[in-house]
Order: sequence, then structure tokens, then C-alpha cells
Amino acid sequence: MMRSLLITDSRIWTAEAEYASAVAAAEASMGWDVTVAAPPGSPVSASSPTCAATAELPGRDPGRSPADFVACVRFLSALVGEGSFGVVHSSRSAPHIMAALAAGSRVPVVHLRGGAAIPRRHAANRFLYRARTASVVVSSRRVERWVVERLGVPAGRVHRVLAPVQLTGRAREAPRASVREEFGIETAAPLIVNVARLAPIKGQYVLIEAVASVLRDVPDARIVLVGEPWSGEPEGLKARARELGIDRSLITTGRRDDVDRFVAEATVCVASSLGSEENSRAVSEYMTSGKAVVASRVGVIPELIEDGTSGLLVAPGDATELADAVGRLLSDSALRDLLGANARAFAASKLSPEAFAEGIGAAIESAGVRL
Repeated sequence: MMRSLLITDSRIWTAEAEYASAVAAAEASMGWDVTVAAPPGSPVSASSPTCAATAELPGRDPGRSPADFVACVRFLSALVGEGSFGVVHSSRSAPHIMAALAAGSRVPVVHLRGGAAIPRRHAANRFLYRARTASVVVSSRRVERWVVERLGVPAGRVHRVLAPVQLTGRAREAPRASVREEFGIETAAPLIVNVARLAPIKGQYVLIEAVASVLRDVPDARIVLVGEPWSGEPEGLKARARELGIDRSLITTGRRDDVDRFVAEATVCVASSLGSEENSRAVSEYMTSGKAVVASRVGVIPELIEDGTSGLLVAPGDATELADAVGRLLSDSALRDLLGANARAFAASKLSPEAFAEGIGAAIESAGVRL
């Protein structure tokens, strides 16, 4: 049986943590014996498959504490020596160095880059990537370009594997009212849904500006922001909506564990991000659900959406272009249906857990591991 070790120091849920968790799940689905080494309370350990083993790192913050770093390297070196692992994965910078030191020449290191941080170009980092890392798995072409151009890693050792998404029905103790009933939304009102934390980088202020224009032609439309409050929100967003005279059209839900319900009832789904998005779960979920999507040209999104075929792309921060695209979809049900169907077909082919597992397997094989 193939054995893999995944090392991370993630202590909060981020795109990188989600990507690492997806790798653990993919390898478990292939019947591998997976071990996740992480600090106490890491979301990667908590979200890993139940069949995966966990190893608690002795240092809580190896990225900042030299003592924690040394303790973790010693712990991991012993773990690798005892574990007969076929591959060691690292997620984030400190675990990458720890993995290289702990594995040495015994086990190939396959580094995972599922976030938007730009890699540093210094000599030590170039040596780490080029001499001590067998292959690098990335979630977007932009990250792939950074690794190749900034660090000099041969292109053949860098593998782009789009993050997977799988929407399944969630078991509930009792049936819930529909989203419209829960929030008092009229049955016929078009819903413009945005799923993202309420942070400036996610562009909700731009979206509100755009919707203010859309409402002139579609006055009964509602904008629904589904996401965790951040940076003093949603108060600032509500204040801006009041200034624009559209506060009655704005609904903020806070963090939800039933995002699929909101996506299911959306007329149009929007990702208005201003940057980042190297692993855009929201857009992937919209597409998997067969929804018409308007999204910014940032990060991995142009790799997910073909403009005019499986969604509409707009310039980040351009409220006028965003309003035009949303208004176009609200007024054209046939176009919504076509884009939604094409989006679902793309997601089924490229964003399934099976496709992700196949991509991870190919990246590991390229590192010289026989599966």
C-alpha cells in the first residue's frame, strides 16, 4: 500500500489549507495510507478523511519559533524513518523546509502551492525548490509561472491541478424553510448571490455599486451576500447601500454551513474579487451547480470560466462592466441556461474529485514514485 505524509503548519482555514486537505482526501480515495502532520487544532487535520492518520507536531508555530521549528524537524525525521512513506507533501513555507530536512534523500518531497503568496526569489529558496523538491503542485497558471520564472524550477516538474469541488446534499435534522421564506424575499425576485468572506479583497463594495445600476432596470432584484463578517463588515456595506438608496435590496447572511441552498436559488452568481483567487471555491461551486456566473478576471478564474461560453468575465474593480454583465444575464434566461449548462459540463470534467486525484497521481509519478 502506498503511504504518504502531508506536513502543514496551517492553523486557520485558508485556500492553502483547503488545497492540502483536498490532496489528503484524493490520496485516501485511491486507497493510500495517509498521515497528516499538523499543529494542534489545525483545520487540515480536522477536515482530512476519517481514514487518515494524524500526527500532532510538537511545535505550534514552527514558522516563527526557531525552537518549534527544530522540534518539528526532529519529530518529522523520526516519523519518516519509521513510516516507510513513498512521498512527503509540504504545504506552506516552513513545512516545505521541514519536509526537505526531515526527508533528506530518503523520500521525494512534493510541495503543494494552493494559495496566492508570491514565492521569494532568494538563493536559499531557489535551492530548496530546484535541488530538494521533486515536484511542485500548483492550483493556477499564475502560481505555475511564479515557480518557473522566479525560482527556476523546470516546467516539467511543476504540475497545475485545479482544486476540486463536490456539492452533496447535507443531512439535516428537520426540513428548513427555503432561502426566500427565511429572508422574506418575494418568490419572483431575481437573486444576485455572492459567496465570499466580507473583506475588501472580495470586492463587495464594487458589487453594491454595480447592483445600484442594475436595480434601475430590475427594481425587484435582491443582492445576497453570503459570508463571514470581516474588517468591520457588514456595517460598512450596509451604510454604502443606504447611501445609494438600495439598502432594502441588500441581504447579508453571515457565515453559513448551507451555502448550497443559496447557490441553488440564485438567478445569477457573482465573484467580484479584486485579487487573489488562486483557488476559487466559490466559482467552482457556482459552476458545479450549473449557475450562470459573472466573475472578475483574477487568479485562477479565467482558467475556470471561458468568457461568453461558461460564464462572463469582467475587469476587477469595474462596477460599470460588472453591472452590464449582471444585467445582461438577468434579462436573458436562455443565455443563463446555456452558460450554466456549459459551466456544469466543465466542472464535471475538470473539477471533480476524480480528476483532481488523477492529477495528483500524475504529479507524484513524475517525481519518480511508482504507484
